[in-house]
Amino acid sequence: MTQFFRSYCIRRVFLVVLLAWGGATFALAQPDVELPVSNEIDLFMERVLDNRDAAWRRLEGFLLQEVETFEVEAPLGVPLSGFLREYEWYVRDDTVVRSPVRFDGVELDADARRSYEEEWLEREQRERGRRAGRRRGISRRSQEDNIRITIERSWGGTVDETLLARIAADADFLGHDLAAVALNTGAILDALGGVEAVGFIDAVEQTRLLFVMLDEERLSVDEVARALRRPLLALVDQLDLVEAEGDDALAGLVELATLAEAAGVDGRQVGTYLGQAADRLEATHPTTAQVLASLRAALPVAELGDVAEDALPGVEESLIDAARIEPSFISVPGFMEFTFEPGNYYFAGRETLAGREVVRVEYYPTDMFDDRVDNDRSERAREIDEGFNKTSLVTLWIDPTQHQIVKQTFDNTGMGFLPGRWLVRFDGMSATMEMGQPLRDIWLPLQLTVVGEVSTALGDFDVRFTQVFDEYRETVTGGRLIDVGASGVR
Repeated sequence: MTQFFRSYCIRRVFLVVLLAWGGATFALAQPDVELPVSNEIDLFMERVLDNRDAAWRRLEGFLLQEVETFEVEAPLGVPLSGFLREYEWYVRDDTVVRSPVRFDGVELDADARRSYEEEWLEREQRERGRRAGRRRGISRRSQEDNIRITIERSWGGTVDETLLARIAADADFLGHDLAAVALNTGAILDALGGVEAVGFIDAVEQTRLLFVMLDEERLSVDEVARALRRPLLALVDQLDLVEAEGDDALAGLVELATLAEAAGVDGRQVGTYLGQAADRLEATHPTTAQVLASLRAALPVAELGDVAEDALPGVEESLIDAARIEPSFISVPGFMEFTFEPGNYYFAGRETLAGREVVRVEYYPTDMFDDRVDNDRSERAREIDEGFNKTSLVTLWIDPTQHQIVKQTFDNTGMGFLPGRWLVRFDGMSATMEMGQPLRDIWLPLQLTVVGEVSTALGDFDVRFTQVFDEYRETVTGGRLIDVGASGVR
């Protein structure tokens, strides 16, 4: 297998295939929800993704067991390579750590486990940092009372117990009540009746708190970007209110866009909504529309990761050797934190899944792979990115009453654009994440499955990778669940 194909295709294909996951959510919707159309489907999906993000943060309260398998079959179903690895997640140094237990049925000794855990902690502390100021000795009930008072004072209204519990869980994760309230701006706005009930200027003012928390280093840029989507879309959807509320309303919207640009918010998170605002305001407020369009154009687009772009050399390794590469870059966080681009959702029908009435939504990405013009990247790399964008499809099965993604699949409909097809060819690849409720009404990941087929002159090779998560249990110390499998995304 060529160096280019090994470094680019194997790493990039598997990595980005797995970044297609959307994750767990909470039940905040009303019954008998009709799936929205047009721009309303973006409102619907932002609520789904907001709940997904909240569920990922809530995972800090759980310990679990994990079983990871990797299998490669040669032609005629002959086993070629693979492994079976078992892990447990437990609290250490106030952090939930992924600890290896058995590899291929052989139990690891204490030294091997300790070495793995030390590397894990060091890597996480180096790459993600540790949040300071986590509180102890504060009961969840007292925390919810404090948050209720904060919302009443700042928003002038109250929210239900379900949302209070969600915000309290975020406050424990962040170590700060006000940051948790800001992080749930979209959910609070929706619970209080939306922009029309709260008022455009007041909704802008509450959304601005996200950037205050960013400035105080209580929230990260990515957390702000994710939390900004839902209230920003709600504001854009109610732009007609600016005529009644005056120039301050428009100035507030421009300020949010300016703050987003200055903070380096990923353009794929909010760029579409700024574009919609600019289009709607072009006839009545051309100057404001021009400013918003300029700010949208200035938003950066985050890279998916560094990828080698070597020229295509001669054969350096056999397919058998390459197949033994551990797919450690496969990770649940990529699915749980994947960036969906608004405007690319399509209603595909209603179905019954595991006895649950769901709607099927198809998502066709345009910028899942960075297609910007970049002089530092080769023309071949840009063509490959464009090919992935054109041939990728994400399908989501969503409970519309709970705004919950219960299953999601990623499929690549063709990889004919990849180089080196004279030597090796990816004939298909798909990834599936299934969610469930192993504890009460909390949605958590149950299984990740990735399958693919590679064709060579030697025949067809089948690849299968799985991660199964079970035996969930709640922590008693408030430990934070580090990203499952994050060790592999390098």
